[in-house]
Parts: sequence; C-alpha cells; structure tokens
Amino acid sequence: MPIQFTRVAAQKFSVDFKQRIVTVYRNFPELDRVIICGCISRGSRLLGAAQSWTNPQKISLQPGVANTVIAHELVHLLQGDGIPHGEKQCDVWTVARLDKELLDSKPHYILYGWTADRWHRNKDAAKQLCIQAIEYRRSNRNYIVWLSEELKRLK
Repeated sequence: MPIQFTRVAAQKFSVDFKQRIVTVYRNFPELDRVIICGCISRGSRLLGAAQSWTNPQKISLQPGVANTVIAHELVHLLQGDGIPHGEKQCDVWTVARLDKELLDSKPHYILYGWTADRWHRNKDAAKQLCIQAIEYRRSNRNYIVWLSEELKRLK
C-alpha cells in the first residue's frame, strides 16, 4: 500500500478519513513510493506538515482535515521536481491538480481572506485560473502576481 499509517494515525484516524487520504493520493501518480502518514495533535496550530527530505517521505495531518489540506501536503513532497517551493506555489499546484469534486475547502495561502461561501461559488473558476497560472509561469515569472489579480476579480 503506498500510504502507510503510523500506529497513532491508524488509531486516531477514522476509516472514512483514511479512505479520503488514499483517494486524494491517487491524484498524484508520480508519488509511486511509500509515504508515511502520521497524526498531528488537535491542539497544534498546524493542520498538516510534510517532510520531503526523509526516506520514506512523510506527511502528518490533524484528524479529519479537508481534502485540500491532504493534497497540499502531498504537493510539498513534489516541490523542487518541476514544482517551485513555497506555500502559495503549493496552493496553486494543489488546486490545479486536485479533482474538482475533492476541492472541499479553500486553499489558505492564495485565498487568504476569502469566505467559505465565496470559495464554493468560485472554486471552478479558481481551479481554471490556477491551471492557467501554471501555463503562464512558462513565460512569466510573475505568475503568482497575475493569479492574485485574477482571483480578486472573482466575487
């Protein structure tokens, strides 16, 4: 199995949550190696964390976090291999890569200040803009600025 849960995660994560992690993981075929999934205590300010430098690589999640958070941490494992480092960059690739049906919460870094209602009204358009931003990046290093301006237009 590509995702191996630590003993604590296996105990604290519900069956449904573990299945969501596996479902999100399937959006990342290049992660064809074992990924360890650990648990972050609910009292932590972190929803998720990734360690791409360890072997095997590891993500840690608070129980029950959104699919978007799971995907965000998986994208961190890919950064540096064609995906630039940084939290905003990670959000862009997360939204672009994740199946539309799995985009269950707004990404924090590129849509800071957006309400959940605004996100749900505009998530299809935001996804398309993230895909366009990745293409725009091929010829323009200011793709994050471009994307930010385009996202502001979505009300």
